[in-house]
Parts: sequence; structure tokens; C-alpha cells
Amino acid sequence: MLLGKCEGRVTELGRKLSKRVEPDDGALVARSQAGDRRAFSELVRRHQTAVYRVCYRVLGDREDARDAAQEAFIRAYGKIDTFQGRSAFRTWMLRLAVNVSLNERSRRRPLPPELLEADSGSGPEEAAVAADEVARLHRALRSLKPNHRAAVVLRDLEGLTYEEVAEALEVPPGTAKGWVSRGRRRLRELLL
Repeated sequence: MLLGKCEGRVTELGRKLSKRVEPDDGALVARSQAGDRRAFSELVRRHQTAVYRVCYRVLGDREDARDAAQEAFIRAYGKIDTFQGRSAFRTWMLRLAVNVSLNERSRRRPLPPELLEADSGSGPEEAAVAADEVARLHRALRSLKPNHRAAVVLRDLEGLTYEEVAEALEVPPGTAKGWVSRGRRRLRELLL
């Protein structure tokens, strides 16, 4: 019993020490602002998945999402000196991703039908049902107004707080809450 408690404390101490060794986003931003390219590369590594997911959910196309994510990071690199730390770097980066994606979305044709990959871990029938459900969700998301879609994606799929959603979309928190609420209501109508 005592050994188990000690192991737990050692494990927790190890986690705390490993967190201290790895610089936080603020330190990486400061180093990036001083010209350290490796620091910016680390920021990209940490946030590329979330940025891609936001771009994909706004645009609905994998290739366009990759392009938009790359463009968002290029813009972030060019504007890193303007980052003042009033929000988390992640929030600032996702705001850029949303803006790039919405701009791209407004300039192009309607979304093409999506090709979905079935989960190889399930049988063919379960994979087909899952693919149908995912396709329904993507169609429903695409049918939302762009601001509502972005708010729902950031809040419900990326886990941002309402305040972070508001910062990312550059609107008051009440507006962000309203967009999430209206987006969710519309999704319920479409999916039920």
C-alpha cells in the first residue's frame, strides 16, 4: 500500500518536472519574436493538429484545409511580433485559422461531396453506419452560417471556452454564445 502511494508521488513529480523542462507557449512566442525559428517550429508542432481541424471543419475539404492551415501559420510567422499575449497563443492562432478559412470559403464554389474513410477496426456494416453518421454531421455543419459554424467548431469540437471563442472570432462573449446556441439549435433540427 505504501509503495503504491510512493510510486504515485514519484510519477506526479516526474510529470511536474517534465512540464518545467518544456517551455510554455509564452516563452516560445518570446523566442520567436526574437528571431528563433526553432521556437516557432515548436509552436507549429504543438498547434498544427488543432489548426488543421478548425480549417477542415470550416472548409470541409482536406486539401483546402491543409492549404488554409499552412497559410494561417505563414501569417502567424509574419505577424508574430504583433502578438501581445492578451490571449493564449492557441486562441490567437485559431483566430487566424478561422479568418483564413472563412476568407477562403467566401472566395470559392460550394463544397464538393466528401469522401469518408471507414473505421478499419469495425465490421463493414458498422463502418458504413458510422460513415453515414459522420457524413450527416459534416453536411449539417456545412449548412450552418459561417460564423455559427466557426463558433460551434471552436466551442464544441475544439473545447474553447466562450471567452476564447469570442477572442478567436473577435466578437463580444454574448455574440459568441448566441452563435454557438443558434448553431447547436440548427444542428439539432438537421440531425433529429
